[in-house]
Amino acid sequence: MRATLSIFITGLALAGAISVARAEDAEILHQPDPTAVLEIAKGFGSARMGKDDNGDPMISGRIEGVKYVIYFYGCEDHVNCKSLQFSTGYTEPLSAEQANAWNTKYRWVKAYSGDGSNFKMDVSFAGGITRANLEEQFSNWGSMSSNIKDFVNEK
Repeated sequence: MRATLSIFITGLALAGAISVARAEDAEILHQPDPTAVLEIAKGFGSARMGKDDNGDPMISGRIEGVKYVIYFYGCEDHVNCKSLQFSTGYTEPLSAEQANAWNTKYRWVKAYSGDGSNFKMDVSFAGGITRANLEEQFSNWGSMSSNIKDFVNEK
């Protein structure tokens, strides 16, 4: 009887832990709250809040030794933004052939030829995403950062 009771109590504890984890994952973000995005960014490296040339929120950070910026898009009076974009660039522009070579090989982060921000990854909040999904976007960006660094060094 004690073994059965112990198994039952352990089962209840596990079920409670699973439902708590699912409740956290069920937190739906309908827009990229700059403060929440900054908090997640700091979990992946250095990051600070700023503003872009239009006055919209902007986060500057570093992941895996690669500097990046997160731009917020579709903002209404600099708040209630609809999406964000991870971006990094290098002073030496990419050629169209180099950008195409990258885009053929990699899926999540896209390369663009020309000056400025050569590598970008968009995150839409249309319909909402979970906080866990947003953290996964940071993880994707972080894992791609070493590939970006290697690719640029090979040019």
